[in-house]
Amino acid sequence: MQKADPQAYRLAFEQGQRGLDDQEAVLAELHTRAATLLAAAALVTSFFGGQVLPHGHVPLLGWLAIACFIALAGSILAVLWPRKHWEFDVSPTRLISEYIEPPDGQPIALPDIHRDLALHMDRSAAANRRHLQRAMMMFRVGVLLLVFEVVAWVVLLARHP
Repeated sequence: MQKADPQAYRLAFEQGQRGLDDQEAVLAELHTRAATLLAAAALVTSFFGGQVLPHGHVPLLGWLAIACFIALAGSILAVLWPRKHWEFDVSPTRLISEYIEPPDGQPIALPDIHRDLALHMDRSAAANRRHLQRAMMMFRVGVLLLVFEVVAWVVLLARHP
C-alpha cells in the first residue's frame, strides 16, 4: 500500500483538532446556557411561589410547578455535573511515551504520528458527540420543564389572584 502525502496526514490531524476544539466550545456554551436556565427557573419559582405559598394551602397546580422545578434542576445538574469521559486533547505523556520515545527506542515519523492522532481524535469526537447529544437532550428537557412550570404558576395565579 502506498503511503499518502505527509501533508494529507497533517491536514487530517488539524481537522481532527479543530473538531475537538469546536466540541469543547459547544460544551462550554451548553454549560453556560444550562446555568442560566437553572437561575431563571429559581427566579420563576421564587417569584411565583412567593405569590402562592404565603396563603398556606398549596393547590395541585402549585405542587405540579414545584415538581417541574425539581425535575428541571435534576436535568440541568445532569448537564453541569463534571465528567471525566470528555476527550479534547492528547496527553503529552502518552505522546512522548508512545510516539517520540517508544519502548522499542525507534521514534515514529511525524506523518505517522499525525495519522495515528487524527484517527484517535476521530474516535474521541465520536464519543464526545454521544455525550453532547445526551447533555443537549437533558437541556431541552429542562427548557420544556421551565415552560410547564411557568404555565402552571400563571394558571394557578389566574385562578387565585
